[in-house]
Amino acid sequence: MSIDEPQPGEMAPRLDALIDADLIVPIRSSSGATPDPEQLDAGAFRHGTDDAGERFIAAFSSPSALVEFGPPGSDSIRMRARDLFERADAAQERVVVDPGAPTQLEVAVGVLPFLAAGIDPNRPDALRARRPLGDLPALEVPEQVPEPFGRELLAALEDLSQVERAWLLRAGTAWTAGVQLHPDALLADFDAVRNRLHAVASEHLGSRRLLAVTDLRAPVLLEMYHATAAPFYVRPEDRRGLFSRIFGG
Repeated sequence: MSIDEPQPGEMAPRLDALIDADLIVPIRSSSGATPDPEQLDAGAFRHGTDDAGERFIAAFSSPSALVEFGPPGSDSIRMRARDLFERADAAQERVVVDPGAPTQLEVAVGVLPFLAAGIDPNRPDALRARRPLGDLPALEVPEQVPEPFGRELLAALEDLSQVERAWLLRAGTAWTAGVQLHPDALLADFDAVRNRLHAVASEHLGSRRLLAVTDLRAPVLLEMYHATAAPFYVRPEDRRGLFSRIFGG
């Protein structure tokens, strides 16, 4: 590479530019198939390896970037960046966008939940939340939840046995559902929850994009939602367990 050519990462965009982006993600096949992105978890994505031998999920900002810098002959899918970040966060794997390109941008595991929730991780309040003793970024408590969206969302949560608690808050102009799953829940369980809640949003809000569904496995995110408001939904068994712990029953 000529010293006059841009180096990898030299023209990287800001992290918040990825919140509303679509990405091209190479997958572990070369058959020409284009599977439904909703049906894929992080294990289906192609991984790269950095100079230290650490793996990452590879994604590309455009088809041309995939052709120039991606794995040759690989099938790929187009998906919302936030959906990719949700899956990567659940698998606790970092993402590198345009690896090897001047626009290369690494998305560390610690910022994945913020981006998946539509929160700029470089906002001052989010930066504080990324420190162990910092303040929590302010999510908004809604004055009211429109019907029948609220009622149908509650009914969906009741049907999803893997959900222990869920929060419903405002995040900018959209809604965010923070979901705390049973400790034994798998990535596929969260995918099922996200897909069901997105279906409710599509029907009653007009678009799934108006509801970000966030896995609260990361302690900092759970604290964010818990500090903002009481849960929108608590599974009855969880309520009984709480009283049992308090009263020793």
